[in-house]
Amino acid sequence: MQGKRKKITPPRTEVQPRIWLPSAYYFGNLLESNKIRYAIFGAGALAIHNVMIRPTIDIDFVVDDYDKAVNLLKEQPDIASSNLQKDKDGIQVADFYFKSGITVQIWDNSLYSLPMNDFSWSHVILGQVPGYGTIRCVSMEDLIVSKVGRYTQQRKDGQYEADKNVKDIVATIQTLAKPDLKYIIERLKEGARRESTSNSSKIHRLDWYFVREVQLYLNNAQMMDQSRIGKFIANVLVDSRSMQIEHWLLHALRKIGSKAKFQSSFMLDEKHLAILLKRWESILQINGDQVTLSSKEIQNYVKTRPEALPEYGKKIAYSAKKS
Repeated sequence: MQGKRKKITPPRTEVQPRIWLPSAYYFGNLLESNKIRYAIFGAGALAIHNVMIRPTIDIDFVVDDYDKAVNLLKEQPDIASSNLQKDKDGIQVADFYFKSGITVQIWDNSLYSLPMNDFSWSHVILGQVPGYGTIRCVSMEDLIVSKVGRYTQQRKDGQYEADKNVKDIVATIQTLAKPDLKYIIERLKEGARRESTSNSSKIHRLDWYFVREVQLYLNNAQMMDQSRIGKFIANVLVDSRSMQIEHWLLHALRKIGSKAKFQSSFMLDEKHLAILLKRWESILQINGDQVTLSSKEIQNYVKTRPEALPEYGKKIAYSAKKS
């Protein structure tokens, strides 16, 4: 069984857009000309969707023919070194380090650890690499979902890289005028791998991570269009009808004890707050702004719902009672 990637690799530093943008265009067209289905994601997708153009450590491509793509990259000139071992969460990813300073990563049918499927491949667009030409790119919806939970996963290894995921999510939400919320909710529920070792690599629902990271998204939204970002978050929280999300929200409401403060904490408008309070009315005691409910009532509410709370979710959820 594969473990963490232990092969010694060159120091990884961020590369400026003037260097990596033309390389992204070149390698995208290289994959295209060799009839490999691919899409750029990560920082490359942010640039193509006009979210932001920022430095990046690597250029990320997802492909559906991993072996063919890896063999193609092996033939390219000016490779300083490569790493073909599995990533720490068990996903196949190949790193190619070039003498120019860029790193190209080839991912096996996954956006980091979010699996691609037929529907996500059908959402791939042909987009413009600013100043160069067109290549294929993942949808903005998949760009958002692929980064949910990566803050939680990466913060122990470094705050800077962890924080970039949150900033990327918030900036993409702000740019996405008409999000396909149904698709986003489905992808969150499908889940991704979020462990630190491949020995226990499993698919976990991302709606858990989304609700746990909401406060980070809202904090980063202070200098942006809060109405659009707040509406997006409220729609996902309410429309998902996910027990993973509702369990977390109910414990937050129990701890806060105030409708107004709960509404503010999750940037809910009156409509979405009313929907949640109506949905939970069987377990809530409301006196003006004050709301009371118990941990036992929340647990019983979850058990009565058709969607069972998985063991992994329970461990995270019940930690909310102590927070």
